Amino acid sequence: MRLRVSACGAAFVADGQVVWEDYLDQRQFVLGDEADVVMRWFLRWRDRDSVPERHRPILTALLANDVLVAEGSQRDAQERAVLHAWGRWGPIARAYHFATRTTRGSRFPVGAAEGRKPVDTFRDTERIALPSAEQAQWRHRDLLDVLRQNRHHREFGPDPVPLASLGALLQVTTEHATELYPVVQNVEGLKPGVYHYDGGAHELAMVGDPVSAGDLVAACGDQIWAADAGLVVFYTSVLWRHDSPRGYRTLQLDAGHRNHALSLAATGLGLRTAFTTSIRDELVEELIGCDPATELAIGGAVVGTA
Repeated sequence: MRLRVSACGAAFVADGQVVWEDYLDQRQFVLGDEADVVMRWFLRWRDRDSVPERHRPILTALLANDVLVAEGSQRDAQERAVLHAWGRWGPIARAYHFATRTTRGSRFPVGAAEGRKPVDTFRDTERIALPSAEQAQWRHRDLLDVLRQNRHHREFGPDPVPLASLGALLQVTTEHATELYPVVQNVEGLKPGVYHYDGGAHELAMVGDPVSAGDLVAACGDQIWAADAGLVVFYTSVLWRHDSPRGYRTLQLDAGHRNHALSLAATGLGLRTAFTTSIRDELVEELIGCDPATELAIGGAVVGTA
């Protein structure tokens, strides 16, 4: 029988121990002393009996916990299928997907989560009250008309985005799990700069200086057309009340839902918008001043006039 180390797992350190994470079956196994020796021995297919006698008990434990895989076994077939399907995505992407799957035994919280600790609302910075959605000039109010007109645009006009339109966009888009950071380039009556939207007060707090077109384009993954827009609304997700890996998917999906609301509202206001996840996270984090350990940059909505 030939064995090799599983291709669908990873080792990490937790509480002073080396732990093997089997993400296919969502199990963890503490690696004991000299387990690394046996694992290195089987980095490629080798005969089971080729390992020195003193390591046989370790081998047995590793094989029983799918740290080692037997050639031709059901586990081997499962891993081959996964590697074939996910080969182009790389090991991190497939680990993320399978580690965040829910299984028959998954437990879900009962009832809605109560309030969360909000991000800093930047009370010590300049704040701008925004017009309400009712004050904006809506060009399309019928839902079917908005859905038909809704498009992804990468060309924008030179006119500034009306402040009332920005207020409406942010008001209909805000939601407690997603934070909005407008980087303003050309908005009527608003100084260029980086802002945070406080949905509770319906206000903008200025958190950063004006951003050059070059820096904005670099943050947007070198998409030059972003420089012609009136603003880019960056979405971040705050890690809170999610006690399982599945929560990471939830945060990303929520940001997508928020952007869909913004896109429909932009169409109703006669604006153009495009959503992009092709951002340089590090540059966005620096622009808006968020801590990547607790607040995740997800993507951005590029907004401008027709």
